[in-house]
Parts: sequence; structure tokens; C-alpha cells
Amino acid sequence: MAEVRNAILQAKRAAAKLHRSHLMRERIEAEGGRIDVFETILKAGIPLLFRPLDGLLGVFVNDPSPGVLVTTKRGLSVQRFTGAHELGHFILRHQPSLDDESVLRRSPFRSAPNYALQELQANAFATEFMLPPWLLASHFKRQGWGQEMMGDPMIVYQLSLRIGASYEATCRSLMRPGIQVIERRVMRALLEVQPKEIKKNLLGDYMPPDWRRDVWLLREKDEGSVIEGSRSDLFVLKLAEHSGSGYVWTFDELNEAGFAVVRDEREGPAGDAIGGPVTRSITARSEGPQRGRLSLAERRPWAEDGEPFSAFSVHYDLNGPEVEGLSQVERRHVLEAA
Repeated sequence: MAEVRNAILQAKRAAAKLHRSHLMRERIEAEGGRIDVFETILKAGIPLLFRPLDGLLGVFVNDPSPGVLVTTKRGLSVQRFTGAHELGHFILRHQPSLDDESVLRRSPFRSAPNYALQELQANAFATEFMLPPWLLASHFKRQGWGQEMMGDPMIVYQLSLRIGASYEATCRSLMRPGIQVIERRVMRALLEVQPKEIKKNLLGDYMPPDWRRDVWLLREKDEGSVIEGSRSDLFVLKLAEHSGSGYVWTFDELNEAGFAVVRDEREGPAGDAIGGPVTRSITARSEGPQRGRLSLAERRPWAEDGEPFSAFSVHYDLNGPEVEGLSQVERRHVLEAA
């Protein structure tokens, strides 16, 4: 047991060292977003390729030189965890490894008779690297989420999107040592709820082409944040609108940026005040892989050049999941250097 404990502590220290050396905490606390697994692999000088692997999620080799393969047959959150796991093998100087679905089922902090120590350690590294306690705390603070709100499946699902992990992994991380914001009974209740049901509640009467795509709920507290997801994701924007004073949100910018508005509703007014602000609820669908900044303004339509009553903007990167070949971040680096 002492050997296992020491191996886990070594993995956690290695993950924390990477966070510090790349100033990840400072950047994310200022801008939001998640740990960039694939850029970290690139900065470590490890060749990384995505391939349609059969029966495997990832591969790590170290002879004659290190390299990593990650499957294209799974979604972005699994690709990210697999990449972090293979990065752990490299950082911790492990032997070559062929990693299958057991990577996802293996507890990162608890040994079992059939667990190879290096696989347990790589999982502990991946979990600590992708989901450090300060990352969750940063999103709690930005969104105004308290500990008592972590029993709400919708909030936990939104947290999972912002930290780039699966819903299940996020539920389990909330009761991880060093975090422990929920009890086991709460975790079990959360895991009984399927993400599809959460998505249905968010989308109302809109039926998406399929239920594999994620659904982001964006509010004023997401102002200026970084949204990193997949090319088919859906977005539900709920913004206060002062239509009683003649101010309305216009969403031409969504269409210009490559999003299709599929639902537009007004809810409210808030409280009993007649003429008070309502909530403008817009559902938009990403039309393909894209990256940029979206800026919206609440204006009086007859005074488009006047000062907006309020504004909302996010930076977005919707290029996931990774496709065959180089990672998206490496492709950008190659183009920028050309």
C-alpha cells in the first residue's frame, strides 16, 4: 500500500508541476476554460497523432523515441483523458503501453489486484492534471455556484463542459480527496440521471439531429469566458433583456459567425414588475468546426449607432473532437509558422 500511495503522490506532484510551469492556473482564473491537454503534449515535444484505433483508446511508445496515439472513435472528453493518461506515461518515465477501455473504468486513486502500478499512476496523473481542485474552484467562483448546488444534475453537467470532462467523471471528481464537495449518496443520485435527460430539459421543444452533441447554457456570468467544445454543440443563451425600455438583443452576429438560431423565446418579466426585464432565450447550433470571438449587444433597434445597454461576448473553439492526423493545436502552429 505504501508503494501505491507513493506512486499516486508522485503523479499528483508531477501534474501540479506542469500546471505551475505553464502558468495554467493564472490563465484559467483570468479567462475561464480548461486544461489544454494536447497543447501540453505538443510543448513537451512528444509527437501526437490521432488514428481510428481498433480496441484501443491510446498508445504510448518510448523506443526509439517517445510518441502518443489517441483514437478518433471517441468523443472529445475521452480523447482528452486518454491524451492526459499517455502524457502521464511520458512524464513519469513509464514503459510502453497499449490502453483500452479499462482506462476509463479504473479508479485513479485506488488499487486493485489486476491493476498495473504504472497504469494506476498514469490515471492518477491524468485526473489530477485535467481536474485539479483549483480548476473546479475557479469555475465555482465565476458562476457563483455553491457547494449546495452540486446536487443539481444540470449544474454538474454545465461544470463538466467547462472543465472538459465527461459528466460521469465530473460527478466522481466532486467527491475526490482534496475536493469532496458532495457525499457518496449525492454522487449516486447524480449518476442515475442521464445527460440526455439534462439536454432535453435545456432544449425544451427543440429536437436536435442527435443527442450526442453537448448543450451549453450561457448566461451573463459567462461574459468574456472561453468556450471549448465540439463542432456540433448547441448553445442556449439566456440574457436579461430590457425590452420595456426599447432595448433588444440582436443575433445577426450569430449567423455571421456560423451559428444557426433554431429557437427564440422571451421568458418573464422577472418578478411582478410590469415592464421589467425579461429573459431572452436563444438556442443556436454550431454549423461546423470554428474558432473565434462572438460579441452581442443589447440596443434600441432605431438607434443602432448608440451605446448598447449591455454587451455579451465569449471566445470559442469548437473544433472537437480531434480528427485523424495532427491535433488541431499543432495544425494551427504549422499554419502560423508557414
